[in-house]
Amino acid sequence: MFKLKGRIVELNNGILLPKNMEGMPLLKRIVSLIFIFTLSVGINNDLLIASAKPTLAFSNVDLDKLQTAADFKLFTPSCSDQSYKLEIKEPYPFAPSLSVSKVRLHFFDESGQTYLFGIEEHKAGGYKINRVITNIDVRNRTSTTRTIVEDFKFNEHGEKMNINGIEGRFEPWANHIPGGYLRWVQNDTFIEMDSGELTKEEMIALAKSRR
Repeated sequence: MFKLKGRIVELNNGILLPKNMEGMPLLKRIVSLIFIFTLSVGINNDLLIASAKPTLAFSNVDLDKLQTAADFKLFTPSCSDQSYKLEIKEPYPFAPSLSVSKVRLHFFDESGQTYLFGIEEHKAGGYKINRVITNIDVRNRTSTTRTIVEDFKFNEHGEKMNINGIEGRFEPWANHIPGGYLRWVQNDTFIEMDSGELTKEEMIALAKSRR
């Protein structure tokens, strides 16, 4: 119900009408009711649009809990100059009582619709990765797949970058779109940032703001 100034009364046909509209000519009543209805519908539509937006924002409490659960030092970019919607992509679901060995965060624009960049972090040393190897026998038309567990190794491919005195590597996308991969090791934490929206310079500025 959209409340106007004055007491609300209910007519016989069930329409709610302000006190100051009683005794008003029929045409004026109709025009006033159309205005009220239009305004009310506009407000309701705004509420529906707002509720339809994805809820991606997580509070600082979630990040604090994630930092406590991680078995490595977790770094997050400083967002003081820009507002982001943050999604904890991995681990999912996040259980604060369980130890976390790998974290992936997705950052969206304020609308929550456009993916801006992602960050993946885990220990730089002593971290195990699964590598899948598939062998294809063309003659017999068969294939076998096996998984090998091996120690993580930093990928040194790409252009050297200086991130607060730390040597990092940047690899652009092959199709010349903005961004690429930026990776480095900070306090024994491996950090890799990817983006198809930010430029190389913007990614480096974000990397330097991590705390």
